[in-house]
Amino acid sequence: MPIVKKSCFTAVAASVLAMTAAMNASTARAAAAPSFVDDGDFNVCVDPTFPPMEFYEKTGDTQPVGVDVDVAKALAEYWGVKVSFSSMDFNGLLPSLSAQRCDAVISGALLTEDRQKTFDGVGYLNTFIVVVGKAGTAPIDDIDGLAGKAIAVQSGTTYYDRIVAINGQLKAKGAAPMDIQQYPKQTDAIQQLQVGRVEGVVSQDTEVAFRELQTPGTFSTIFTVPQDSFQPYAVYMRKSESDTVRVSAAISDLVQAGKLAAIVDKWKLSRNQLDGIQ
Repeated sequence: MPIVKKSCFTAVAASVLAMTAAMNASTARAAAAPSFVDDGDFNVCVDPTFPPMEFYEKTGDTQPVGVDVDVAKALAEYWGVKVSFSSMDFNGLLPSLSAQRCDAVISGALLTEDRQKTFDGVGYLNTFIVVVGKAGTAPIDDIDGLAGKAIAVQSGTTYYDRIVAINGQLKAKGAAPMDIQQYPKQTDAIQQLQVGRVEGVVSQDTEVAFRELQTPGTFSTIFTVPQDSFQPYAVYMRKSESDTVRVSAAISDLVQAGKLAAIVDKWKLSRNQLDGIQ
């Protein structure tokens, strides 16, 4: 009998210890999570028209896929919450975040000083802005080669600001400005290139890599927009120092654990795009 009692006591004690450890782990994870997932759901605003960052794989799909979708899912798993997505035009992303229609924006949105005046942002993937032309188009070495060209750009993006700034430089040099044409979706801008209405589209190196993967020999990068340093895509959230610290820590842990590298590999991007992300 004493042996039975001892065994029972040991089993109960082990069970209690296991439950305590699980509760402590759960509490620690909850403490590390930002306040906007306190309800157990991580809702992310996306514009699913920008492959490979976020897009619908086929007509009729209701759930987006892509790099950003996988990043959001990795964050949700890290915090132990469910993830959901709210789809909309790019112009509506940050206003929707401000109106608390979602918890964060993870949608190919570059980290900029202007956006950080209103929102907090944490970078997770480096990228360059480029001008894409049809395959075989001669590359452009400097901004002079853009003079007088018809260039499509998605409205509401930093692309527009960058290309307008280059137009200012061209005018200052006495060169013909570009004919800048704005479109609500990136897919619309790409279509203008395909049908020959423009000579180039402002995009990201990530999108060019994806389109080359999907349809080899269709597009090529003809110009890389100059920038002082890497400018990453960012997770945007409402202003909160504590939430920003926790999102930054989560991104750092996902990098260290190889989770973001696995996402980069899955979408055929370069691991160099994670340089400095920590």
